[in-house]
Amino acid sequence: MPVNFTCLFHCFLTALLLLLSPYKAFAAVHAINIQAPPILLQATVSRLAIDDTVSLLKKAFHNRNITINKPGGTVRLLLPDMGKINKPDESCRSHSKYSCTSVPEGSYSWRSSQSDGVVTLMLQAGSPEGVANGLYGLLQEKIGFRFHHPRETIIPNLSRWPLENKFTFNGTPRFEKRGFHLHTLHPIELTEQLHNPAMPGALEDIKGYLNWLARNGQNTFQFFLLRGIDRKTWPQHASRIVDYAHQRGIRCGVEISLAMLQQQAFQAITLLRPYPSYNRQVDNTLTWLFQTPWDFISLEATLGEHLPFLDRLLPDVQTHLENEVRQRYGSKLLYATHVICAEKGDKVRKPRLQSSGIMIHTVMCYSASESKAPVYGNQNQRFMLEAATAESKQRETWYWPESSYWVGFDSSVPLLILPYLDARRDDIEKMSRAGVSGHLTFTSGWEWGYWLVDWSIARWSWQLSDNNRLRPVSPLSRLQELIPDPQLQKLVKAALEMQNLYLKEKELLRYMAALTPFSELPQPFYRPFQPDPGFSYSWLLHEAGQDKADSILAGPVTDLETYAVKMESLCGQLRSRHHVLNKRRAGQGMEVKLVEEMITGLQVTALRARHRALTLRALLAKRGHGLFDFKMMEDSERLLVSARNVRVEALKLVHQQERLYRYPVEQIARKKRSMTAYTFGYLYPASNLVFWEREEEQIREERFDVLFMNIWDMRRTLGLESLFLK
Repeated sequence: MPVNFTCLFHCFLTALLLLLSPYKAFAAVHAINIQAPPILLQATVSRLAIDDTVSLLKKAFHNRNITINKPGGTVRLLLPDMGKINKPDESCRSHSKYSCTSVPEGSYSWRSSQSDGVVTLMLQAGSPEGVANGLYGLLQEKIGFRFHHPRETIIPNLSRWPLENKFTFNGTPRFEKRGFHLHTLHPIELTEQLHNPAMPGALEDIKGYLNWLARNGQNTFQFFLLRGIDRKTWPQHASRIVDYAHQRGIRCGVEISLAMLQQQAFQAITLLRPYPSYNRQVDNTLTWLFQTPWDFISLEATLGEHLPFLDRLLPDVQTHLENEVRQRYGSKLLYATHVICAEKGDKVRKPRLQSSGIMIHTVMCYSASESKAPVYGNQNQRFMLEAATAESKQRETWYWPESSYWVGFDSSVPLLILPYLDARRDDIEKMSRAGVSGHLTFTSGWEWGYWLVDWSIARWSWQLSDNNRLRPVSPLSRLQELIPDPQLQKLVKAALEMQNLYLKEKELLRYMAALTPFSELPQPFYRPFQPDPGFSYSWLLHEAGQDKADSILAGPVTDLETYAVKMESLCGQLRSRHHVLNKRRAGQGMEVKLVEEMITGLQVTALRARHRALTLRALLAKRGHGLFDFKMMEDSERLLVSARNVRVEALKLVHQQERLYRYPVEQIARKKRSMTAYTFGYLYPASNLVFWEREEEQIREERFDVLFMNIWDMRRTLGLESLFLK
């Protein structure tokens, strides 16, 4: 038989390339061994991360031999021997120009090599926190784990070591402090668990969230304290929370108010009970509060949004509180700002003491730098970026932006607003350059795709590099990891661009969002919060000129209809492509569920635009006609029936989405007793599309007052009784 020299040459060349190329020879995994020095096994932060890594790798490699400090192994992870572990405050002072909350250096670096058939990954890090960050960074950023939600994790299905034999990988935090503020004035997923130790599974749910923070390289956690807690039993519960947070390398804080009325906020003083003195009340409050070793306290100094600041009425009381937190309890106080402009030309109100820090707030899906952000009566929020830049030069400054807003703006409507991703990504770049030391994301719930915003922010708070080349990121980069198909990625990018154009540039969010109660009060009680049309619907029906009515039809109504048509078409393309991919993969994997959730969210947002256009047309159809103009009533009613049909179609999608909720529907999407000002979970308004139906009935009944079909408990929301009752 003749020898085929061409075939032999190709075989030889292929074998040679496999032997010489460190990037293609993926090793079969018989055992993975983590080599950890005793000092890291004794430090709780690193020990918990090591144990968690072992558990996760066993799931990915189907219970192959994953060990700690055992001989052998085809893959070895070598963790650093630090000799001694610096105290957190020493590490903090070493890289900060002012007094700050204690945060050890968290950066890390991996180097992989191969010798004698063994792949060795060597980690460099300067603290147990850095080791934990390095392990989780390797799992999520290189191996394919996805820690996208506290109750869900994507675990890759592996049989071979998935990484090149030779590479370097580095992670550097953009901010010293990185974490999340759970806005528990709202009835979100963990509100009750944080306040009620008697709730079954409360502590385990909170630990699950703290684990999610640690896995995503976050080191800071905070929530807003409610005044309805049991003051006898709660401190022990809080101490357990803080203790576990510290075990995970997370600094823990709580936000309180000086004497805020609204939304059942915890108060340091009772304003109309001056005996004992206000300073004595502050002392008693802090003595009780610091039974738990909080790392920092945030202070809300207003009576409520659009209400007076107490620093002017009671400046000495606030000064006393700030002093006591710092001097008596050795903790840090951070002053919570608002996007309501301060008086006398100041960008923001400030704490009384130079040693106190400040949290610079922005709201909704608008960045701190864009020119158009119609929130809280402002033209934009650029003054907050200016304040962050100025304050970071003289005191500890954290950026405190929202990843969702709730009330009547996003998930409660419901709307999936992808421009949150654009805004938060842009802000991270600008705030990092401005020198702020912390990034604390203000979050109000994770369903309807808002887990994506939080997860993206957590990972954007890190700068990653592969083989000394910075890893590029974009607003959709984290979502694209879940949908690697280029065609799906292109369609999702088109959805983001479409929402930026129609919802933000053309300002359709003024109409897509539901009106808040204060938007329906007469002057002088009307107060702006989220974007609204800038006029009342009663005025539009009874007083506005025809030119205004025509401009509404030609402008917002037409834009709503155009957006609905375009987004519905795009959702059809998304579903079609997703269906094709599912058939190829037999519909397996968590990624399928997550992409379905995003598509449904976009589809409901399109239906919301269609519904809003119909109700506006129904309102305008009633203009200029007498009480017994039956043709007018028929035209308006016909449009309202069409709006109802759209609502019914959307409601089917809502019920479909509810099956994907990670927490019990009864807890987050139904009526219930709550310590908050609300008698329902945060997704209850979405569960029956109450805002949509209310808008139909408002037009049908010509009722535009705040009491019509009201779902809010105004007494509990306003909280006036807290002026004199504890």
